[in-house]
Amino acid sequence: MEDLISAVNQILDILKGNNLSFITSIIFALVPILLTVISIILSVRMDMQNKTLQKMIADRDSRNQTRQIILEIYNAYFTGFRITSQAKDNIEDIFISEQSYYKWATDLETAYNSIAQMYNQAKLLIRDNEFIVSLKKAFESFGALYHSVEQYIATGIPSQMINNAWQKICTEHQIFYGNYYFLLQNRSLYEEFRKLCKTTYTDEIQKNLRNYMDIVDTNEFDDQFKKYISIQQL
Repeated sequence: MEDLISAVNQILDILKGNNLSFITSIIFALVPILLTVISIILSVRMDMQNKTLQKMIADRDSRNQTRQIILEIYNAYFTGFRITSQAKDNIEDIFISEQSYYKWATDLETAYNSIAQMYNQAKLLIRDNEFIVSLKKAFESFGALYHSVEQYIATGIPSQMINNAWQKICTEHQIFYGNYYFLLQNRSLYEEFRKLCKTTYTDEIQKNLRNYMDIVDTNEFDDQFKKYISIQQL
């Protein structure tokens, strides 16, 4: 009996030893698989994080690009405002000499082309109907001003009015034709000269000028830009 028990115990010991080896073998076999799975999970997680980060960077770059475009658009419209403000309430001062009205017309043309370019760019890149409508209204208003000046100069009337004004001033006050220095030294004479250069065309130009300024010189117009260039959006 004792021999049998001893033999059984030996068999059990062998089985136990075999089981341990088997389990150990399984563990060693599973370790590379587990490491591979862990590596894949970490790789997927890092890839997702990288994609998220790349999207955040792309969104930030897109916002910065949009912000830069908005600033350029605003600058174009503000330049138009600055040029029109030169003649606010004194359009006749622009049309008292060919040099002054030709220079102003050139500045208007440059501003008009810049505003047109920025407006068209905004229509292509910005999906904001309220913003585009606001830009369009200001663009068309500035266009009306620019074209009214262009057409008035093309008639030749400004040059004719200046010539007639000098003829009258020279005859009545005995001064040399084209002596602007003397004219500017005499306020009453200067005002008389300005009135002689005034026409219904200059009244129309003044009206168009005010219309543009009334559109862009408002909080409503500025607010259309502020929602894009706010520092919090960077």
